[in-house]
Amino acid sequence: MQTPGDVIAVGEGFWNLRGAFRLGPFDIGTQASLVALEEGGHVILDACDLSEEGWRWLDEATEGGATLKGVLHLHPFHTVFVKTLHERYPAAPLYGTRRHETQAPDLPWEAVTTDDPGLHERFARDLRFTVPAGVELIPDDEKLHFSSVLAIHPRSKTLHVDDTLMALRMPWGLRWITEDVIRFHPTLGQVLEEHPQAAAEFRAWAQELAARCGDLENLCAAHTRSLLGVSDLGGRVEAALGKVEGKLARHERRHGA
Repeated sequence: MQTPGDVIAVGEGFWNLRGAFRLGPFDIGTQASLVALEEGGHVILDACDLSEEGWRWLDEATEGGATLKGVLHLHPFHTVFVKTLHERYPAAPLYGTRRHETQAPDLPWEAVTTDDPGLHERFARDLRFTVPAGVELIPDDEKLHFSSVLAIHPRSKTLHVDDTLMALRMPWGLRWITEDVIRFHPTLGQVLEEHPQAAAEFRAWAQELAARCGDLENLCAAHTRSLLGVSDLGGRVEAALGKVEGKLARHERRHGA
């Protein structure tokens, strides 16, 4: 089945779906991903709008949604296309964070949330999930979109992440530095929890994530771009951690760690 322009065949059993999302005059884009389960069927990670060709492809891939074992919404503040996807595939079990439930209380949410280890165990044969430590998953300030549930798909060597990590392409004049870089979302300093160990907890989590990315080759990020076929994804995550060390150190000084 040929993929349209808004569907990227990332690796074995994994397709990244790219949708438009406008912020003022700019289209910053957003994403979802389709994962083929080894036992049969599929899950969708997150939601976005697609072109007519993209929707036809997804309908064909999932037999009109009949093969879907779940739709997993991983970012508490990515809610714009939740109802769009549910209306298209209403029989698919629907999972989200507590904020998804409060934003769309009329939808038939499953009892277990996407940040819950019970959900992670349910899909452990195909996906590995991780939630950033030391930061608020759902902060009171709704402009702070740092944290999300990250999903690793070992079979395709792919990390699917919303906002927490960004894949950036440097401008032409700066490519002598590097063509592609990974950075943590700039709101990190505002979402660290208010206790002395928060920065250390985040640092340890990010180091563990970098180690887990050592076997991965693809990063699918929401508002920036997908970074495919790289050999040093773990090293790039470590470099991203180094770039935020100043924020972590300031937090430790402020809280007496």
